[in-house]
Amino acid sequence: MSSQPQVNNVSGVIKRSRHDFSKINTTVRIPNLIEIQRESYNRFLQMDLLPEERENAGLQAVFRSVFPISDFRDTSQL
Repeated sequence: MSSQPQVNNVSGVIKRSRHDFSKINTTVRIPNLIEIQRESYNRFLQMDLLPEERENAGLQAVFRSVFPISDFRDTSQL
């Protein structure tokens, strides 16, 4: 028993098994891609929550990682 792939002696091409999926009758439901994008955007912004209620995710996480911005001497802060 050899573990080598079978080679056609004439052309030197490896014989591979083919699978035909064209006759499968089941279908997959196509998701509403616009709704998925909207939900993702809303989770990113968290606009429906007060600032103190927002999770540390999305745009809120970006702002918390950057702000407050202080000057070199810590006399001013944004």
